[in-house]
Amino acid sequence: MNLFLFAHQDDEYGVFPLLEQLVGRRESIRVVYLTSGTLDGQRSERRNRESTDVLARIGIEETQIYFAGADSKFPDGKLYQYAKEAAAAVVAFLENGVAPTRIYAPAWEGGHQDHDAAHIIACYLASRFGCLETSRQFPLYHGMGLPGIFWHTFLPMPSNGTVESFPIDWRQRFRCLRYGLRYRSQWSTWLGLYPMYTLYLLTRGRQYLQPFSIARLRQPPHDGACLYERRGFCTQEQFRYHTKALVDEMCG
Repeated sequence: MNLFLFAHQDDEYGVFPLLEQLVGRRESIRVVYLTSGTLDGQRSERRNRESTDVLARIGIEETQIYFAGADSKFPDGKLYQYAKEAAAAVVAFLENGVAPTRIYAPAWEGGHQDHDAAHIIACYLASRFGCLETSRQFPLYHGMGLPGIFWHTFLPMPSNGTVESFPIDWRQRFRCLRYGLRYRSQWSTWLGLYPMYTLYLLTRGRQYLQPFSIARLRQPPHDGACLYERRGFCTQEQFRYHTKALVDEMCG
């Protein structure tokens, strides 16, 4: 079973082509969202509907989706503070079904603190279920080597290991762009993301994946301040403090 872990309802935009590919091959898929999608932890039916609508267009049914963050009230922006609880919630969910044979999650890249927390949770689950070697991370955005709040979109970091990729055909690229227009509740966020997403699809147009590495969790995503620090969301010290217990459990 392919398990996709997303921090937010719209993070699936990072793997639209991969999801389409797996659906086309009729592979088993489960999708889990790790935050409520709101800053106060309250359930956002609108955000949930937007993601279920997009996933339905790809071919993923609502029964394959679990809003763990909404059920447990893990707030958007604070997943790192609930990393151990979120991992336990996913384990409880999986105990009622088939164990994952491959996990996909946002990359360890220092772009958004929730994405990095989701990556730690994914590594923990992959280690627990014995699928670390087959699991893959996908880049979303990060600020490595850039000043201020500027960021790279879908750029794999060399420190995350060998890059696997496959081309996205032109029909897929335009479908992905249409999917991206359906997150209407997040227009202010997508105002910044969508132009860069469009540029990436039109110029590079590849789905990038990299392996998991528990050892990488002991290292900062990259040299210098992370994008989430430069945006004032949290510091690396705060992030490490709250996620240390889960990382220590993996690393010993």
